[in-house]
Amino acid sequence: MHRNRHRLHRRGSSLLAAALALAAAACTDRANPLAPAPGPGGGTPGAPVTIQVLACDANRAELSVRCAPVQPGASDARGDIIVGNQGVFVQVTTSNVAYNGGTGQFTFDATLQNLIEQPMGTTDGTTLDPNGIRIFFHSGPSVTSGTGVASVLPDGFATFTAAGQPYYQYNQVLANGVTSSAKGWTLIMPPTVLTFSFLLYVSAPVEYPNGYITMDGNLPGASYGYFHPGDTHAVVAVAKTAVGTPLPAAVITFGTSDANCATVDAGGTVTGVRYATCNITATSGLMPGSLSFDVSGTTRTWTGATSSDWNLGGNWGGGYVPAVADSVVIPTGVPNFPALTSAVTVRGVTVADLATLSLGGFDLTANDNVATGPTAGSGILSTTGSLVLASTSGLSTVHGRIPTFLVTGVYTLDGDVTAVAKGQVDLGKLVSPNYNLQVSQ
Repeated sequence: MHRNRHRLHRRGSSLLAAALALAAAACTDRANPLAPAPGPGGGTPGAPVTIQVLACDANRAELSVRCAPVQPGASDARGDIIVGNQGVFVQVTTSNVAYNGGTGQFTFDATLQNLIEQPMGTTDGTTLDPNGIRIFFHSGPSVTSGTGVASVLPDGFATFTAAGQPYYQYNQVLANGVTSSAKGWTLIMPPTVLTFSFLLYVSAPVEYPNGYITMDGNLPGASYGYFHPGDTHAVVAVAKTAVGTPLPAAVITFGTSDANCATVDAGGTVTGVRYATCNITATSGLMPGSLSFDVSGTTRTWTGATSSDWNLGGNWGGGYVPAVADSVVIPTGVPNFPALTSAVTVRGVTVADLATLSLGGFDLTANDNVATGPTAGSGILSTTGSLVLASTSGLSTVHGRIPTFLVTGVYTLDGDVTAVAKGQVDLGKLVSPNYNLQVSQ
């Protein structure tokens, strides 16, 4: 096999041409997948490469084609990157071969299967490129025995490795392993043509023509899923060419879209920090990689080390103000108890007995359990602010001393509740099977 570097200019970074040769017909009317000896493929990211090409020798009378690997020519592929092997990066299967002596039509059906990781026929991974996937005639058909001329009735003509080359177009996005619908091909020749030959390539747009980086085996843009604050995960990042050939010598640099969501070190170890969704990125030259992490909530403990300001990170363990998905714990024995300086929404709230959480004139919305101690003067306090009980899971509970409250979710008392001001149930439910709800004003 021989590799040539070609200059890319016709469709810039939007095209990948997966080079292959396919049979123009089969020995019988049965499907005839061709699988030559594979070559390594791939190459320097962003640089066009060529691979093993098949020369196809067809016999009209026998309705057969025999293909063998040959060295590719020296001509530059002015429009595309030429990569791929039949049976390695793509697979073409032909069937339903026929010849009509009256019309001179040599016909067959051909399907194309994508064997690379990237989807083919798209520049964004999803949307069909207007030019679809094109299988074009690099050379031929050339009559090798008999007399007469063989020609192609194509879908169109375009410049690939030369001007005015005929092609057949497949208007489908092919994900890895997916096979296209069958498409009919027609060549024209008189009955005096006995054998002929030709070379074919495939021109297919891909999203990452300069190569890409898989993270944990995924193409860029995949999701890791949920991840807890404080958890760590070592990402496995592999730089690859456009056709998925690994590049072990590539230097990969990691980054994060939001260090307050998750961080990543130079070796690719990710650490969850705070509730949010963020991308961990990997780059090597023009090759991109990314994996999103949905960092879930955690429990934040109040320290009161600096002041009573709820919205000051220095007053919380770990240095982060609780996010909407975080639960909070207010212990005793701290220098300052918290006071809201704005409306706040959290998941669950636990206030230790003899500790306080002051709402002042702001609302505190809880989306899970609320628990405080029974001692008078402690628990959740307010002036005009309200405690909004908003959980809709049907499993959330409440007990202890609370201020004015509004129930919009579904809660069950798991202990006595003392409300120091009146409460209201609005579109929610408050169930008290074994405990008392007392309102003292």
